[in-house]
Amino acid sequence: MNMIKNGKKKIAVGAALTVATAGLVTVGLGTPASAVTCNKTVNANVSGGQASWSTSCSAGKMRIAGWVKDTRADGKCAQVKAMYSGGTQWSAKACPADTDNPTHIRYFDFNGAGSDVPVYLFTV
Repeated sequence: MNMIKNGKKKIAVGAALTVATAGLVTVGLGTPASAVTCNKTVNANVSGGQASWSTSCSAGKMRIAGWVKDTRADGKCAQVKAMYSGGTQWSAKACPADTDNPTHIRYFDFNGAGSDVPVYLFTV
């Protein structure tokens, strides 16, 4: 009987650790606001970060321009990435400890081939 109770405890602890670990793995990775298309404006928020960007397209290329802001003094930074078919482009990190940037805002201007590009806001 004790073996069954111990076995159940181990399974419960293992499941809890798996759930906790899965949560840690996904924290900070961000989720796509959407695979953005041409001529759109997106406002995105995650815990500790905020961003806004607009898109435009011309001659098979998409421009994504906007800003990212750190919104929490938690030691993490906010960042945006766009995953073009030719490679990923990253914004500068907006960090709470930026003495040269007291507003905690960084601007970005990405350009690349495509008309349907996943864009992510996340904290690191």
